Amino acid sequence: MLNTNTNINFQIERMSFVNEKIRKRYKHNNKSYRNIIIFSIIIISCIFSFYLIFFKSPKTSIKKEVIKEVIKSNATLNKQIFNYTNKMLYWKDQTSLEEIKVKAEIRQLLEPKLSFENASDFIKRENPKVSVIITLHNQEKYIKTIYSCIQKQEMKDLEIIFVDDASNDNTTNIIKELMDKDKRIVYLKNEENKRAFYSRNRGVLAATGEYLIVIDPDDLLLNNILLKAYETAKMYNLDIVHFYMMIGYRESPYVWRKLKYVSGFLTNNSQIRGIFYNSIGRNLCEKLIRREIYVKSVEFMNKEFYNENYRVNDDDTAFFGIVHVAETYGFLEQIGYFYILKPRNTPPVNNANNANEVFRSAFNIIKYFYIQSDNNTLEKSQMAYSYFKKSMSLNKRLLMYVTDGFDYIFDVLELYLTSPYLNDIQKADINSYKTKFIEQKNKIKK
Repeated sequence: MLNTNTNINFQIERMSFVNEKIRKRYKHNNKSYRNIIIFSIIIISCIFSFYLIFFKSPKTSIKKEVIKEVIKSNATLNKQIFNYTNKMLYWKDQTSLEEIKVKAEIRQLLEPKLSFENASDFIKRENPKVSVIITLHNQEKYIKTIYSCIQKQEMKDLEIIFVDDASNDNTTNIIKELMDKDKRIVYLKNEENKRAFYSRNRGVLAATGEYLIVIDPDDLLLNNILLKAYETAKMYNLDIVHFYMMIGYRESPYVWRKLKYVSGFLTNNSQIRGIFYNSIGRNLCEKLIRREIYVKSVEFMNKEFYNENYRVNDDDTAFFGIVHVAETYGFLEQIGYFYILKPRNTPPVNNANNANEVFRSAFNIIKYFYIQSDNNTLEKSQMAYSYFKKSMSLNKRLLMYVTDGFDYIFDVLELYLTSPYLNDIQKADINSYKTKFIEQKNKIKK
């Protein structure tokens, strides 16, 4: 019996020893796992911190520094605050509307309901904050829609300039009817059809607003964009504020156009010119522009284009001048414009007179852009590959109607083909277009 008890006690002691050993081993293993987890967290934290320091912090830190300075000085941002860096300042607008809400706004705007109940808000200002310039030619059916669209914007300190490019429909009567009720409206009319480029410049030179926007009558302004863009421009002292644009047909699904640049701003003119050469939205309608900058650009382009009745690429021509004189350029994450495409069944205008005018205008611009660009590979080559190809692509269906002006076209082509800034691939593309013009010229001779 004693032996049995002794054996049992021995077994109990042995089990206790084993359990204690297991417990210590488990404790050790558990501690090892815990150490591994802690070590992994530290590694991940270090990697994330490294990412923030070297990739993210320039953006957020610049933002904090600028906002701190703005609050401290209680004034608009000046160049001295952010001129120490060529990097972009990033901000994230958290109030961007979802696309579905913007679509609902579009549907509402397409059914204009004019109201002049708050007529006191519409007294013409001597120095308005924003001038809205609308050029039109025989587009009477859109006037009330675009006016209603402007009327519904929260910003009331406006000047609304209609530039009538020699319309022969009921445009004059409709605008004069609106002018009787809204003293902010200014009406200019060309005696003869001068096309959009001339008309826009006329509106710009007549404007008195601090900033301006150039829009078409058959499109829509959205999302209270005038106030938002103006406040952004004032806060960051920007020459240009670039916002989002939606594109589509009136009755079809819309396309939300994404900017290639993230939101932020540029303070280096060579970077700003890069926006043009990289085709990051050359449309004027998606931008709020400081008036004095636009006026300077008109003077810059005046040498060649102000008195010309250009029929193509009006936005490109104006934007080229604007980016050459602008010093600050900002991007705002807001959908602000709905560009309404023309019906798919719209017949193209294919006649010799139009084709000759189109190519004369296009090649005059192409030559001017090349001459005015800085002598660097980026601008010269981007001009050839971007604007030249775009112009040819848009007008290729008219090439068969060209009857004269070949000598000038060949001179401009030769300017590009002998350029030291273009590579062999670019020159091969340009040479292929030259071949097409030679074929067209020979066809006419026959």
